[in-house]
Amino acid sequence: MTTEIFEYRKQARGPKNYLALALVLGVTYAAHLQGWGFAGILLCGPFFAWVLVRLIENDAEGFRMSEAGLDYYGGHLSGEVEWHRLRGVTIGGDGAGGSLCQLHLGAGESETLPATAAFAPERLAQEFRLRGVPVWPAAKAQQVMARA
Repeated sequence: MTTEIFEYRKQARGPKNYLALALVLGVTYAAHLQGWGFAGILLCGPFFAWVLVRLIENDAEGFRMSEAGLDYYGGHLSGEVEWHRLRGVTIGGDGAGGSLCQLHLGAGESETLPATAAFAPERLAQEFRLRGVPVWPAAKAQQVMARA
């Protein structure tokens, strides 16, 4: 089993949103200097509010594979799984070059791993295999779960 950490995270607090915030603040300041008054606020206000809401909410999703287990978060879904509790994973393609990953836990539960669309199914399967987790293709997983 590998001890190297594999992590992927996607969140709203990134360079693009901070650049958008700087841009809207710069335009608002320029509008104030030009004497636009209330018209400048009306033009820049909605965009400024939208950027601030995105930064404050910080919609984030991702996962981290460490030596101890797997941590994942995304939307309303979050959790931790130790490697010995994980019976296997089902990995399939999403049709756009990314992956869909289903975690099969020891008690017969299943969880969807968020933020896997950034990886090809082969790459994600390799990371799980390096950690000693059985990887099942979609059809094989249905057969295994039916026997359980």
